[in-house]
Amino acid sequence: MAKSFILRWIYEAFEDEESFFTKHMFGGLAGYLDTRMIMLIAQNPGETSYREKEYGFEIWNGVLLPTEREHHEKLLESYPVLREHPVLPKWLYLPIKTKEFEPTIISISEEIFRRNPLFG
Repeated sequence: MAKSFILRWIYEAFEDEESFFTKHMFGGLAGYLDTRMIMLIAQNPGETSYREKEYGFEIWNGVLLPTEREHHEKLLESYPVLREHPVLPKWLYLPIKTKEFEPTIISISEEIFRRNPLFG
């Protein structure tokens, strides 16, 4: 049985785009637009460690955003609730338990939909 993702609603904004598709990756659900991975929904509540290192927060429960490190500063300025993912530091991470999760991911999705080159 395929894993269902409670955050699947995030991809609804992209589903009418001909080039949009999803693919299972790293136990999550990756979304692609125009052949570029735009985000990865991760849903593993309670996982706070990786390779015996403890992080003190859930590291695989939210949305990971693949982006180039050169874009991190600008994106973190625009979206201060994002953080560099501790395991995949090239990617930015929005934990589901972030207070401003929903408005932040909606705003980011709008930027991605407009093909903002800082994402993907």
